[in-house]
Amino acid sequence: MDKKSLLLGIICIGIAFGLMFKQSMQLRESIVGVQGEAAVSGPSERTESLSIPDIVDNIGVEVRETQRDHAEEHVFDHQRWITVENDEICVRFNSVGAGIQDIALKQYPAIRGEEKPFIFNENARLPALVLSFGAADKLLLTDYEVVSQEADGVIFRKTMKNGIVVEREYRLAQHEIPYVLTTQLRFINPTEKIYDLEAVFVGLGSFPATPSDVLGDYLNFGYYDGRKAHFIKANDFRAKGGFFGIGKESAKNQIAGEDRIVWGSVKNQFFTGVFTPKVPGCGFVAMPHGMTDGVSGKVNDSVVGSVKLAVGRIDPGQAKTIDADFYVGPKDYVFLDRLGQEQDLVMQFGIFGFISKLLLLLMKGIYALLGNWGMTIIVLTVIVKLLLWPLTTAQVRSSRKMSKLQEPLKKIREKYRDNPQKLQAEMLKLFRDNRVNPAAGCLPLIIQIPIFVGLYFMLRTTAEMRFAPFLWIPDLSLPDTIAHWGNFPLNILPLIMGISMVWQMKVMPTPSVDGAQKWVLKLMPIVFLIFCYNFPAALVLYWTVQNLLTIAQQIILNRKNDDALLIDDPDGKIGEVKKNLGGRHVRS
Repeated sequence: MDKKSLLLGIICIGIAFGLMFKQSMQLRESIVGVQGEAAVSGPSERTESLSIPDIVDNIGVEVRETQRDHAEEHVFDHQRWITVENDEICVRFNSVGAGIQDIALKQYPAIRGEEKPFIFNENARLPALVLSFGAADKLLLTDYEVVSQEADGVIFRKTMKNGIVVEREYRLAQHEIPYVLTTQLRFINPTEKIYDLEAVFVGLGSFPATPSDVLGDYLNFGYYDGRKAHFIKANDFRAKGGFFGIGKESAKNQIAGEDRIVWGSVKNQFFTGVFTPKVPGCGFVAMPHGMTDGVSGKVNDSVVGSVKLAVGRIDPGQAKTIDADFYVGPKDYVFLDRLGQEQDLVMQFGIFGFISKLLLLLMKGIYALLGNWGMTIIVLTVIVKLLLWPLTTAQVRSSRKMSKLQEPLKKIREKYRDNPQKLQAEMLKLFRDNRVNPAAGCLPLIIQIPIFVGLYFMLRTTAEMRFAPFLWIPDLSLPDTIAHWGNFPLNILPLIMGISMVWQMKVMPTPSVDGAQKWVLKLMPIVFLIFCYNFPAALVLYWTVQNLLTIAQQIILNRKNDDALLIDDPDGKIGEVKKNLGGRHVRS
């Protein structure tokens, strides 16, 4: 049995090392691609997945089909740029399509240590919020007239051949969230005819990938239907072989649906664009979107999407107006929560989201005092440890008592091995007489799992961790790689975490276990080291400090002699009470 367990453990470690090496390769390629791209050719160029878009001169009247590159070259010949800005963002509009060409986030650098800001929709072929009619790829890429331009906004207008006037107005929102644009879309009918317009699609733009999101978990299109948030990733478009053919799916060019759309979003790991119409939309279209790194030609899979909005009938002399807010900025929980329509769900905190939110708010308060995110994580860990101190103490004492009960338990098992009911009764009596709860040791671990998972998702997806330095770590959102051995990264903090786990296991009292269980316990630090090796340094820092605090607590408890243990013999006669470390004997 022991040999089989050892062999299984070695196989598991081998598989884990293989996965870790593969992930390290992906992470390094991603980092090298992004940094090399910035150094050699500037920001990455995106390639839209629309094959042959239609350039619409009229709403549902005249459609001119042409090849993509030629059409865009023709339409964008006379484009004009209009810029509005505040202290946080600089928005650049394009007269072609009357959409947002890009938005610079002034307080967030694109590359660590450089002044150039992070730019939403940078180098994209299509402006964000460009309109489409009838289908998401029938684009209204016509040149609009600029009828009003002010410091905080702009108004575009286009009169179609059928007489319908399309107006698009944008304003920087005048409230506490500086990353919000208010937008108003107006369809005006000055003619004597009645028009019943098709639904309009509003494209939401795109974000580049981030080096630390190797699997693209946060690079997606999402929407909220009033009950639940849905997210569509690049993997959802790929072909699936299924299980022996069951569940087999072909590759998809797009995913569309009719649903209530309270808001739609595009995002990456740290930034998001959230489009919230005042009247909920009625559908969506999501499409795969390839982004090349500009150096190696490697294409990273992403997703772009559009929100479908109803227009309907417009009587002569009447107009239809569609109002919306467009948030483009950091994935800041406080800002997103204040938007008031559950936009904070874009954070994707997971099943323990309420814990992530509490920890994030606590971290923000600590950071306001300390001004360093590394120290903030350490202080947060101390606070969590103090809150769990009574439970951990109960766990340690329960483990200590359980280790002392192993010999009596062994005798009871031998005596009543042919009488399961009596065996169960005697074991329960032994635990009851000595006030030992076998499950007590699991409670702190059960409580810590949601905290660990909540912290994991919180630290991975909040903009605060991006480029946050601490000691030798330049970026807490990435592994603390200090060098490479070939293609293998050398990360220091996970090694310290592994050593702390070994030390913790040595000072913790453990019940007597068989050979297989011993191997499992011995392999645990290695398994944790492997799976945490390429985790963000912020998370590994939390776990390392947690281990060190647990070691300190165990040393303190080991110096106390206050755990009395009443040991029953297998015959049920009460024995003597012995102090934990003392030599005193008290007869019952």
